[in-house]
Amino acid sequence: MKVLQRVSDTVNRIVGYVGIAVFLALIIACVMQVFFRFVLNNSLSWTEELARYCFIWMHMLGASLLIEGSGHATVTAVLDLLRGAVRKAVDVIIELVIFFNGTVMLYAGLQLAYSSRNNLSTALSVPMWCINSSVAVGGLLLMFQALVKIAVLLLKKEDETV
Repeated sequence: MKVLQRVSDTVNRIVGYVGIAVFLALIIACVMQVFFRFVLNNSLSWTEELARYCFIWMHMLGASLLIEGSGHATVTAVLDLLRGAVRKAVDVIIELVIFFNGTVMLYAGLQLAYSSRNNLSTALSVPMWCINSSVAVGGLLLMFQALVKIAVLLLKKEDETV
């Protein structure tokens, strides 16, 4: 269990660093777009597209980071009333739903990336499979983190908290 948690933490750290780099690229692209448009009165054609693709990748990577800290938006009015084995069962079911969602994202993302393998983006001329594969990568990360969370839930003692 500790090895699985260590692997999960390492994956989260790497995904976090990649997310920071993508976020910085997003901010730089947005600042450049504003500067060139309003200060130099000469818009760049590629910064909006770069910002959009960075946002997509950042979203797909960030979704998996929220699993460990239970950061996804939830309504806990009913969950807070549950205790013991019932709460554990509901938490496992929630993680199974996240795992299923990741499975669908992985499958659909692979199909999307494959179908766009010959296309290039308009302004950057980046292969669209690079952009569209973010859905598959996000799904794979969701699946992995949901499995880790399920293992943690099933192996923890009743009096411990996640």
